[in-house]
Amino acid sequence: MENLHLSIQNGVATLVISRPAQRNAITLEMWRALAEIAARLEQESSVRVVVLRGAGDDAFSAGGDIHEFAEQRSDPWQAKIYNGKVELALKAIARLSKPTIALVKGYCVGGGCMLAAHCDLRICGDNARFGMPVAQLSTLVGYRELQRFVHLIGLGATLDLLLTARLLDAAEAQAIGLCSQVHPLAEVDAKVTELTERMVHLAPLAQRWHKQMLHTLVRKPDLLDLTPEEEMLPDAIYDSEDYAEGVRAFREKRRPLFRGK
Repeated sequence: MENLHLSIQNGVATLVISRPAQRNAITLEMWRALAEIAARLEQESSVRVVVLRGAGDDAFSAGGDIHEFAEQRSDPWQAKIYNGKVELALKAIARLSKPTIALVKGYCVGGGCMLAAHCDLRICGDNARFGMPVAQLSTLVGYRELQRFVHLIGLGATLDLLLTARLLDAAEAQAIGLCSQVHPLAEVDAKVTELTERMVHLAPLAQRWHKQMLHTLVRKPDLLDLTPEEEMLPDAIYDSEDYAEGVRAFREKRRPLFRGK
């Protein structure tokens, strides 16, 4: 898609939101495409890590394209359709079995902040600005998106974002857990490249199943009513080729060659 540029190299898929003149605002068509791209990446066996970023240094994304709202969200029924497409995209990103990283520079606001929050890690330049200023437009965030923020940063910090409509700088965002790492703007690209080069050599089964287990933990925090498959998952890894390769490589003092089997 014209405004979403996907490249895959050396096990890393990089998806660029490319509307720099609009601070990488996301149109409804782009939300639809995000879900489709996530589905493609899930099936692409060569991809070990996914990086989402905005074009340029000024914005990850300023959120949904407000110029569409008069046409696409003019009443509750239209809004339900629009919000449903956004939710599908966010769910598809969150459910990717591969690790996902949001590389955040500049503004990460509204729908852009929601998109970054649905990635596993948020690694930021020191010019990053996070916010959910929906009260300035008198719009609401959906239940599932609110749930994601509460799980990520807690109820108090979520209320702060929503009720004050203020923007957080990178340091404050890191302090509340909204971003994982902060680096000088001139260095953040190299830091993410360094990290992804490390991550592509890690065991994909362990990455995938840890994410699966954590999603289960969020849904069933008391660990009651686990299915037999959920109960067995932590032990199933020991019957995998990757486990045998990991142990063998450790003994032989070499880098393991994991195949996701």
